[in-house]
Amino acid sequence: MVSDSMKNLSAYVKYEDFLKLESAARDYEGYAIRKKARDGEYPLLIRLLFFTGARISEIVGSNQRIFTQCLYPGFKKRKGNCPKWAISRDDKTCIDSGCKYLAAYVQKAHHGIRVKDIVFKDRIIAVYGKNVKSDELKPRTVIVDTETLELLKMHIERYALRPNDKIISINENGAKVLINTLRDIVEMPWLSAHKFRHGHAIYCIQQGMDIRTLQQQLGHTDMGTTAIYLQFAIIDRQKAYDKVFGRKHDCMKLQCPACGLNFKVSKSGGVDLEDKIKTIFR
Repeated sequence: MVSDSMKNLSAYVKYEDFLKLESAARDYEGYAIRKKARDGEYPLLIRLLFFTGARISEIVGSNQRIFTQCLYPGFKKRKGNCPKWAISRDDKTCIDSGCKYLAAYVQKAHHGIRVKDIVFKDRIIAVYGKNVKSDELKPRTVIVDTETLELLKMHIERYALRPNDKIISINENGAKVLINTLRDIVEMPWLSAHKFRHGHAIYCIQQGMDIRTLQQQLGHTDMGTTAIYLQFAIIDRQKAYDKVFGRKHDCMKLQCPACGLNFKVSKSGGVDLEDKIKTIFR
């Protein structure tokens, strides 16, 4: 089932948007009052969001959470469609706390990216996904570009971070507040942390990354979820389309049965003189 966040891809962070946001984050931390953030963390967070495709909670960590699911037959875990769920303020709550179809699980708190989660020689970072339903944390790996890797190395050396230290010291709420602040600065009212993930996926598709590699980068269990981004591979789709419905040529190649030479003959029956000379002297 496609999640609600995947249904609307009309707005996503493009590469040009990322450059604006990175610059805005650098300028903002120059005069913003920071409680825990280190210098350079704001633009570094923006860069990690776009160049890794990781969720914001995977980068900065998250607290323990309790999630609920409605297993009512025929509703495919979509709580809003169950007749026992009602809208209360901004949250959806079940009106029957003893419902046998109501299931809950606890997502364990995790730490985000630490120094020891980065393997510099292989250019990979271990991140911890949101679907952790057990006490054991199971990481996945993402590839990162060399420029981001160098910035990470400089950041670690500058603050003498130890292996268990977090790369980004701010928490998830602080990171989301930063995104909302930058949204107003650069005048992108549609901006959210998850739009970076969409932007990463679409940029990878447009640059030619295959769907299987992108699935591993994003950590999708179902390839069908990743395949949604294929609609943005416009150039590849245009080439494939033109092979079928492309404009037909105004001339065709023919071979003379007497001399065996090839010529281009136009629809009117004339032979291209320049092409004829090239054929003779070939």
